Amino acid sequence: MKRFARAASLFSPRSMVERARARLQVEGLEGSERLNAQLMTLTAEVRALATRVETIGLHEQQLRAILRQDAVAEGRIAAFHAMLDDIALEHHARKAINRAQLHLDPFPYCVVDNLFPSAYYNALIAAIPPLELFADRAVNKQQLPVPFEFAPKYSSVVWAHMADVAASTVLAPLILEKFRGALTDWVRQSFPALGDDPLPAVKMKCSDGRIMLRRPGYRIPPHRDPKWGFITCLMYLAKPGDDSRWGTQVLRVNEDQEARGASPHWIPDAQCECVAEVDFRPNRVLIFLNSSGAHSAHIPADAQPPELERYTYQFRVGPDRQTVEEMRSTLTAEQRALWAGKGLTY
Repeated sequence: MKRFARAASLFSPRSMVERARARLQVEGLEGSERLNAQLMTLTAEVRALATRVETIGLHEQQLRAILRQDAVAEGRIAAFHAMLDDIALEHHARKAINRAQLHLDPFPYCVVDNLFPSAYYNALIAAIPPLELFADRAVNKQQLPVPFEFAPKYSSVVWAHMADVAASTVLAPLILEKFRGALTDWVRQSFPALGDDPLPAVKMKCSDGRIMLRRPGYRIPPHRDPKWGFITCLMYLAKPGDDSRWGTQVLRVNEDQEARGASPHWIPDAQCECVAEVDFRPNRVLIFLNSSGAHSAHIPADAQPPELERYTYQFRVGPDRQTVEEMRSTLTAEQRALWAGKGLTY
């Protein structure tokens, strides 16, 4: 890492430009338009070089973090496979989801506690990828799609099971069962041509999802998620000792209107009233229908400790690509505008 620090210092924009400017002053050509243009070009090139050096340094940190975890991966992977019992996982999740109360105001949602057996949840927490792997994006947009393209072996194995089995095979059918009545009403209202019992004609799938890292100063304003992701599941990956505050706000929207298009639907704060605050607790998932109302989240800039890390896993359940096109084809041109855009993502 020291060699990268020296390179970054040597080729920093300030260092290179100051040396170039000093040469111009010696030659008495500081005011030359031609040389000033060259100086501007040099500045841009050096900034690009500094960015590349910084990126190389970050990638080295990421590789080191992966190698550290991979050094002890084999035993952990074997223990994970030995612990797995998909039937017991489904049985546990079913009981947890059945216990949860389904709220209808301001939109259909439920908060499920003790979602997974503790051994499985602890494996998910232990398999959260190293902090360095989230650092490619701005602080409040740090996330990793699952399955991972680049991660320690243990993280890849555990979270691939979460996406391919736990979410898609176990949770998605249970969630659709829990929300069947509310989802039927919403789809029937939105796609009347599908008849009074529309869900049998709607082939559902589960998105792979993403792990999101949030830090002090994070805020996402009131919004609804993309409409083709009919149901959103937001799992709190709370670690021992994590503060339970700063979860998710469930919001009623005054003068609410249907979202136009399939992108996230942003709503002014002034229209929103907080109905419930869902605490950030271990092994808890917030599940909701993207039909009306809104939700938001924030972490105060002065939250302690300053290096606070808050992880969540988000995935959605909605129609597959072919079904999206079939459903859209049943709408009038005016109705179709309300559902314009891509289908299920994340």
